Amino acid sequence: MILVVDDDPNIAETCSMLLEAHGYAVRVAFCGEEALSQIKVQQPQLLISDCCMPDLSGLELSKRLNAGQNGSPFPILLMSGSLQCRVAPGNSYDAFIKKPFLAEKLLGHVRELLDCKRLPSRESPRGTP
Repeated sequence: MILVVDDDPNIAETCSMLLEAHGYAVRVAFCGEEALSQIKVQQPQLLISDCCMPDLSGLELSKRLNAGQNGSPFPILLMSGSLQCRVAPGNSYDAFIKKPFLAEKLLGHVRELLDCKRLPSRESPRGTP
């Protein structure tokens, strides 16, 4: 399951429909706190989150998820119309995509991150675009 987090319902639903059309199971959260609650109930295989959200930014969400000893148990893809979160020090995400993005670019990141997760010998460095 892929968890999509965005405070803009149009973007969240567009991402969800695109991913579902390509065979992925998707859940949607509209804020960072809602995402944390959903993750406690069911851990996703991949988290896709907007960087700039009012209650808990995607960057802060990824930092919280990586705060444990082993880091986040699933890959994190951040998206934003601003490059500020991409260049923030101490990045705690696996990939970044700038909005607006092409469907093929999002799907490429999803495939790559899920493939890396399935291959335990292959590690992707956090914050590598």
